[in-house]
Amino acid sequence: MVKILIGTIVGGYVAIEIKAEDAVELLNILRKTLNKGGNDVDDSIRMIQHFDIFYNIMHKKFKEYLTPRKDVGDLIKGNVLVDRIKLIKKDSEKYVVIVFDKSISEEKLLNILSSLGYEILT
Repeated sequence: MVKILIGTIVGGYVAIEIKAEDAVELLNILRKTLNKGGNDVDDSIRMIQHFDIFYNIMHKKFKEYLTPRKDVGDLIKGNVLVDRIKLIKKDSEKYVVIVFDKSISEEKLLNILSSLGYEILT
C-alpha cells in the first residue's frame, strides 16, 4: 500500500509527500479525477521522471521548491493543479512533496486519496 503524508503549509496550501516512483501515477489519477491540470502537471511529471537532474539543479541554485510551468489560460480558468514541487532524498529513497493550488481543499484531497486506497498519514 502506498503511504502519503498530507498536511498544509504556510499560506494554506495543501501538500503531500509521496515516494517519487508513485508520484507520477498519483498526479495522473488526480488530473482525471479533479478534471484539472495542464502544463503544470506535465512539467511536474517531467521533473519527477528526471529526478536526479532536477534535484541537482535545485541544490545548485539553492532553491527549496521547483515551480512547474503554468499556462496563463489555465491560471485564469482556475485549471491549475500543482503549485510547486520539492524533491527530497532520504537515505537512498527519493520522495516528492507536491504543493497543490489553493483551489484544492484538504478535505477533497483526503476523500479522493482514501477512496483510491492510499494509506494517509497526517
